[in-house]
Amino acid sequence: MGPGIAFGKRKKDPVDPTKIEKMFIPSFENAEQFKEILTTTPLDIIDLSEQIISYAEGELKTPFHDYIHVSLTDHLAHAVRLAREQLVVHNRLAEEIRLLYTAEYQIGEWAVAHIEQKLAVSLPKEEAANIALHLYNARQRHPNMATALQTATLLNELREQIEAFFGQTIETTSMTYYRFFTHMKLVLARIEQGQTLHDMDDVILSAVKTRYTDAFRCAENMAAWLEQELQTTVPQSEVGYMALHVERIRPDFERSKSHENL
Repeated sequence: MGPGIAFGKRKKDPVDPTKIEKMFIPSFENAEQFKEILTTTPLDIIDLSEQIISYAEGELKTPFHDYIHVSLTDHLAHAVRLAREQLVVHNRLAEEIRLLYTAEYQIGEWAVAHIEQKLAVSLPKEEAANIALHLYNARQRHPNMATALQTATLLNELREQIEAFFGQTIETTSMTYYRFFTHMKLVLARIEQGQTLHDMDDVILSAVKTRYTDAFRCAENMAAWLEQELQTTVPQSEVGYMALHVERIRPDFERSKSHENL
């Protein structure tokens, strides 16, 4: 991306129309908000936001909803202001967003590095997740940040329940946690779509209950919470699958603990 078409010009100077490569015409529903952004946000932030949007559209090979020009620019202005004031706001859903929206998160990491280089500011690591969420939301036909956050929030709560039950911290980059995460993401999708959850053989279910007592109790707690939160029923067979995944995560607790003691 080269210099803007207004580079080297003063206010009210004419612009050569042959240099215009792309025009953004905001839809009626966000035209006023975009106009406010243009008049209240520093031009370097607006320019960076447009660079990120352009880069993301190229990487994801998909157009975004017009609202991204408002939401992302406004968010970046706020994030940079906090960074310059040395105020850090943590995103407790960052790990879930990283795993749920991998492609968008990778672009978010690029965007953070790009902003830091251009503006000489230091942004928190979680900022990649914040940007990823804006990008994912803008890919939807009817953007809704609350909907985009719902799955990440539910998965975050399930992770925290496991950590609270065992009094340990989960290594979220481990393959065993990734398998649990993927399984639960599919479970939540099937619940949302009203589909039947997978069944488990009674003999195997009985063995899971007997052999992995703690993991099964933890899974029962999570299932009870999901039933209340989503107004649904989680069958015992699904509790069994959840318990198996929880049990597979437990060795990572020991590795994490041993690293801490080194």
